[in-house]
Amino acid sequence: MIVQRIREMEKQYIWDRDYRQASAGQRAAVRTVRTLILLVRDLTDGDLSMRAMSLVYTTLLSIVPLLALSFSILKGFGVQNRLDEPLRSALAPLGDEKAVELTENLIGFVNNMNVGVLGAVGLAFLIFTVVSLMQKIEGAFNHVWRIRVSRTFVERFTTFLSVITVGPLLIFAAIAITGSVMNTSLMNQLHSISVIGTVIDLIVRLVPFALVIAAFTFFYTFIPNTRVRLIAALTGGIVAGFLWEALSFGFAAYASDASSYQLVYATFATAIFFMIWLYLNWLILLFGASIAFYQQHPEIVATGLRQVHFSPALNAKYALSLLARIGRRFYEKAEPYTLGELSEAYEIPSHVLESCLVLLVELGILAETDDPESRFVPAVPLDVTTVVDVLQQIDTFQPGQTYSPPLITESSIVAIDQASNEGRVQALSGLTLKQLALGDAGEAQTLA
Repeated sequence: MIVQRIREMEKQYIWDRDYRQASAGQRAAVRTVRTLILLVRDLTDGDLSMRAMSLVYTTLLSIVPLLALSFSILKGFGVQNRLDEPLRSALAPLGDEKAVELTENLIGFVNNMNVGVLGAVGLAFLIFTVVSLMQKIEGAFNHVWRIRVSRTFVERFTTFLSVITVGPLLIFAAIAITGSVMNTSLMNQLHSISVIGTVIDLIVRLVPFALVIAAFTFFYTFIPNTRVRLIAALTGGIVAGFLWEALSFGFAAYASDASSYQLVYATFATAIFFMIWLYLNWLILLFGASIAFYQQHPEIVATGLRQVHFSPALNAKYALSLLARIGRRFYEKAEPYTLGELSEAYEIPSHVLESCLVLLVELGILAETDDPESRFVPAVPLDVTTVVDVLQQIDTFQPGQTYSPPLITESSIVAIDQASNEGRVQALSGLTLKQLALGDAGEAQTLA
């Protein structure tokens, strides 16, 4: 009863009330509350948790090949011996002993991996394992961003391999530059001044935190197969960075007090703690992606991602309106619409329009381009495709792999359906999608 009452109050005061005429502060507060509710839903629904667990499994299979690739790249720059320090720092929340043990094991595995012995097949499998990890990450991010189309294999291979190769160099370059600057004579002199020295110590402590935020922001910007605004990615990166730091302190305290696990699980305790640590890190990463998504799509926050059901008549109206708008762009030789642009044009959330656009794509009337952010173009000749053809396809559309009931054969029902179709054909009188797009609908009906 209490839960039901809370849900009723949430619906009444948060979702169903119109705050468009409220003050700016009240609108901001309501939007914040709505976003928090959606984030809690994302966590409690279980999708983020399941994908985080899936990424843990893939990470365990891919971490050694991933480190091996990074290790081989760093060897060319002579900094391979500094790989253990960042690893030990990243694993520090597991406790000093566990962090050292895992770091030594991982470095040992990497050192024992001889690429020359693997051969072409082994090297290809090693790269495939790493790319598969990045594919899993992209799939999880695309799920958070409600993106249905993933990158092609070639795009995935080139993009992810660039991240894998350039990423370690940037990280070690940042560490090296920071270390070089801090060891200069000028910095030593400034550090001797009490006030300035305190500020420098604070900056040194904040640099790793800033690098974590930068890494999260980088992931949120480039991994989803869509254009992510920097402000949205940075918002998600800052929140995820704070959560990651808080988790580091909390998990370190928990790990230090959990000596009983060592007695129960013996040598497996380190592996168990490592998997839990990976799971929580992936969960934070995906949670930050959700924050970035809602930051970029305030129209979705306004509706609460509630399921939208078009009536058959409204579905047909929106389908024709979309075809007219997209066709107009086509004949004006302008850049095709994206889902986001159509959402802004209709002033309704993107997920409301998406079902209608997906229907037109499945019917073969529209097509999606291969751009990073899909655009919609006509897939049929608009000058010969009639409105009646489109309406009939919508009426008779049966989604794939669904049960198709037997047709109604009662003579009276068949007669009504036939009369309705004949009336629609006569009323529209051969009106084509081109005429609809160019605004000639009235002229076509007048000529009839």
